[in-house]
Amino acid sequence: MRFLGWALISLLLLEVLSIVLVADWLGGGITFLLMVAGCVIGSLMIRNIGFAAVMVAGASVRNGQGVSLYQLLWPIRFVVAALLLMSPGFVSDIAALILMLPFKGRPLETADFNTGAQRTQRGQYGDVIEGEYTVSDADPVPPSHTLPQDKRE
Repeated sequence: MRFLGWALISLLLLEVLSIVLVADWLGGGITFLLMVAGCVIGSLMIRNIGFAAVMVAGASVRNGQGVSLYQLLWPIRFVVAALLLMSPGFVSDIAALILMLPFKGRPLETADFNTGAQRTQRGQYGDVIEGEYTVSDADPVPPSHTLPQDKRE
């Protein structure tokens, strides 16, 4: 937490340095147009993300599909990338492009998020559903362990 201030100051200096270097390389007008285009693209991304992306992520978890944590956080990555595109500078634009890359991770374990009492785990012999049960000692006589025989005449 104490290095957060230094990180923000260094990011600010890198952004200014990137603007100066790109303006020296391409020219001031093209650099300004690139920054305006980044801001417009970022604002369009924020406008179009909506609530639907969060609902799609929740539905894919409930359906039990193999979803990685990185794919599950796609709506958050998308919004952060849009905010980074809206900020002036080219270091944040590169970070936004990296956030929008379609990386795939290891799938999460399948879990039933509808009920908190039951969890589904992958076992050696297929799916095992864990739950709670209670043993009642109301009948002190143990049941017979013999199976009824067929009576054929």
